[in-house]
Amino acid sequence: MREFLREHFLFKNLSSQQIDRLASCIVTKTVNCGATIFAKGDPGSSMFAICKGRVKIGVASRDGHDAIFNLLGKGDIFGEIAVLDGRPRTADAVAATDCQLFVIERRDFLPILRSESDTALKIIEVLCERLRWTSAQAENLMFRSLPCRLAMALLYLADSGAGERNAKVAVTQRELGNIIGMSRESTNKQLRSWESNNWVRLERGAILITRFDTLISIAEGEGILMH
Repeated sequence: MREFLREHFLFKNLSSQQIDRLASCIVTKTVNCGATIFAKGDPGSSMFAICKGRVKIGVASRDGHDAIFNLLGKGDIFGEIAVLDGRPRTADAVAATDCQLFVIERRDFLPILRSESDTALKIIEVLCERLRWTSAQAENLMFRSLPCRLAMALLYLADSGAGERNAKVAVTQRELGNIIGMSRESTNKQLRSWESNNWVRLERGAILITRFDTLISIAEGEGILMH
């Protein structure tokens, strides 16, 4: 746990004493695939860091369709909004795979934010990044074509957040469809078209990007948009 905190972008500037104090307060939680970690409207007094696995952040409609706002992996944090304002959860968090999570309570984290400006700035960066992504999603749903939305989602999910891109994106086609607001069938049809052009390769539970440059052109509204 201490090694995880020392290497994590949010906590790496803390002193050894602060790391030890925070580690002593953290609870490890194991969650099975498909389990709800918290639901929209639940009281929120903690945030989570993903040690292993993937977590979907989104909401479900009354007819059972999901809208996925974000798909998070190892090293990502979530639940930070409720930690900062103490108000109810703004979305559902569901384990997309078996997960190991670190649970950090609001009462333990707020003193660190008050005393460590670097950590507070990192939290602000996380919030800004997610606000930008949410704004981009809203714009895409209103104005962008399916190929553009799909390319942007794949590039976003491939970004490690450390200036690197992972060629393999661990995401199902249903999850991708829920992110871009399209059916799994429409998403699959577009991906199959791209696969026939050797731009991506479809694998079980993942998509391998073989032509980043082409997807970037599509995301920017350039190049040939395959339908």
